[in-house]
Amino acid sequence: MSKVLDVLWKIVIPRSPVFTTNEVAKASRMSVDQASRDLGKLAARELIVHVVPGVWAATTDSRYSPYAVVPALLRLIAPGARGYVSLLSALSLHGMIQQVPRAIHVVLSRRTRPVRRTPAATYRFYVMSVPLVDGYVPYETRTFDIATQEKALFDVLYLSARRGTRFLHLPELDLPSGFSVSKLLGWIEKIPYPPLRLAVSHRWRNLRELLERERAADAVR
Repeated sequence: MSKVLDVLWKIVIPRSPVFTTNEVAKASRMSVDQASRDLGKLAARELIVHVVPGVWAATTDSRYSPYAVVPALLRLIAPGARGYVSLLSALSLHGMIQQVPRAIHVVLSRRTRPVRRTPAATYRFYVMSVPLVDGYVPYETRTFDIATQEKALFDVLYLSARRGTRFLHLPELDLPSGFSVSKLLGWIEKIPYPPLRLAVSHRWRNLRELLERERAADAVR
């Protein structure tokens, strides 16, 4: 167990406060079964936390958050898939909505079980076509990827157009001064299916008109 502990503090955790059993086994040059047993002992001593089978976290690390679980979770449930925090979760982190979603929303390029409930948080996964799984950057902690402001809003519009009433209402949406409408329109132009592209454009126009009416109403109060 001391070998795993040494590898954790010197190699694994400096990379990320959330990690998989396989990563620890590889770094410590031992079998996955042995690494799992040793990690379980460390969790029993409350030195780390068992998130889901195969994923662990050093929750005392200042970089840790439930969002930091996303990369390790994706490596476990959808190896090779691209994914990032988006939709209402990203809008909230960007300060574009006040509401904090109950679940963490993740967009990815491969189908998986849509909901994962863990001790860290509940995660909801939304599949998009591979060419549209882009437009994300590392978050300021460097522990997970997040959609840009424009891509997060595009993802909301896109999935609401595809899935009926989902994401139709955005709680107190505020477009920050640096928000680029041209970048949002650029994402809409990348939708290959014309009827869907038209539907997303229509939803954006409706949303923009609503925001303009709200600003006008606020100005006369």
